Amino acid sequence: MSILTFQPSDVPDGGMHRFEAGDRKVLVTRDGDVFHAFDAVCPHAGADLGSGVRCGARIVCPWHHAAFDASDGSLLEPPALQGLKQYRVRRSAEGLSVDPNDTVQVPPPPPRLSGHHTVIVGGGAAGFMTAQTLRAGGYAGHITMLTAEHRAPYDRTALSKAYLSGDRPAEKLSLGGPNWARDHDIDLREGTRVTSLDRDARQIQLAGGETLSFDVAVVATGATPHALKVPGAELEGTHQLRSFRDAWELREAAEHKRVVIVGSSFIGLEAASSLVEHAASVTVVGQDAEILSRAVTPRVGRALRSLHEDHGVRFQLDSGVTALEGRGHLEGVRLKSGERLDAHLVLLGIGVGPNSGLLSALADDHGAVPVDAELRAAPGVYAVGDFALAPTVLGTLRMEHWRVALQQGMSAAQSILESPVLEPMSGRVPFFWTQQYGKSLRYVGHADRLDDTHLWGDPGALKFIEFAFEDGVAVAASGMGYDADLAAFEELLRQGHAPAADEVRTGPFSLVDRLTQG
Repeated sequence: MSILTFQPSDVPDGGMHRFEAGDRKVLVTRDGDVFHAFDAVCPHAGADLGSGVRCGARIVCPWHHAAFDASDGSLLEPPALQGLKQYRVRRSAEGLSVDPNDTVQVPPPPPRLSGHHTVIVGGGAAGFMTAQTLRAGGYAGHITMLTAEHRAPYDRTALSKAYLSGDRPAEKLSLGGPNWARDHDIDLREGTRVTSLDRDARQIQLAGGETLSFDVAVVATGATPHALKVPGAELEGTHQLRSFRDAWELREAAEHKRVVIVGSSFIGLEAASSLVEHAASVTVVGQDAEILSRAVTPRVGRALRSLHEDHGVRFQLDSGVTALEGRGHLEGVRLKSGERLDAHLVLLGIGVGPNSGLLSALADDHGAVPVDAELRAAPGVYAVGDFALAPTVLGTLRMEHWRVALQQGMSAAQSILESPVLEPMSGRVPFFWTQQYGKSLRYVGHADRLDDTHLWGDPGALKFIEFAFEDGVAVAASGMGYDADLAAFEELLRQGHAPAADEVRTGPFSLVDRLTQG
């Protein structure tokens, strides 16, 4: 393995530079005369961090916006689950050098909260990240994780993408590796249903009759897919996509079959792109005039629909389903126009509702559970994930996004630990991404409406950024082919320095330059 040598002037002060050291990529940061070196490959999905952005103490991944501390590589933002490997930087008369074999061993944090018991209800992203962050932060108490699924925590985002397409096997879905619970001393109880939570007594009742006492409970029960309320909805051949079992059943059933997907948002479209190569046909039915109508404008939606059509997906938009038809098993889908689509199976992608039953006394009229900036719903009880109504830099929101759930789990764990590096949710930015046909659309921020927008680039060429404004300031940006700029936009939002609508309309300009130049 090659030793990297370089001069101080090769790395901009306050910035970073990626070098090649044989077959290894090394990222070097500089602050005055202080240099640090790290593995330049993001541990989440393998992105080149040298193509990302640096914002103060943060190194931000260009793909999925994981963030790492520029001085020690520690994890600041998911979806990465661990920090960066750090290498020692040595000085000599000839300059600076890094040997990728010479790693900096970070001492573990001192043990904390020995004798404490945290019970996590739910094995999804938020529950997993709570446990992961607790152990990484030195939590020495007992952690019990209760999940209704008969599986250890896994990457749910892959279900509608790589798993459904057949590109990622089931054994590669686990979060933290196949032995994560054992390696982190987690008492993982699969196939366990919780019937009640007593906040005052700090006890959880299990379906089998067992009672667990807790010092802290973290409720991460997620959301439940909406059902289609039409005649024939009970027919065999109707599928949802929320769990691994759902995805497995759908993948097995769809081979060489006519598939109708009800819903033209992200889950439905990801499933369409994954199934179209294996199914006899795929048709997407959407009630709006264009796909993804809540996230992007019609011009962008048309471009993304064309991408699907080029791969053989058909669309019935500005439409709806009035009945599912068949004798025992699904045979067709009746649209509100009266047209009948032949179908062997239907996938419902019509949204989810918050699964807040354990904390129903705290929930609002929509089933969301309000929490504070540290995800605390009540003394000793945290609510994280899809049903939590939590502060963000853009106000209080309930978000059904994978990275938001991971962020909430991280913040809750830091709060339990009373961590000095606590990053409350009120300082975090919502972000999600979708991947279809190998193309990624990334969405930063949140916009309730799309009546004031501006577009840079060409959606037809799948290279654009679309901004949404509220009160004359950008609150959201979605795009393809502008990875570093979108990462920079997230940092600008986090700092409260998002560009004004008038400034965006004079563009395009480099959001990375805007970030680094202040």
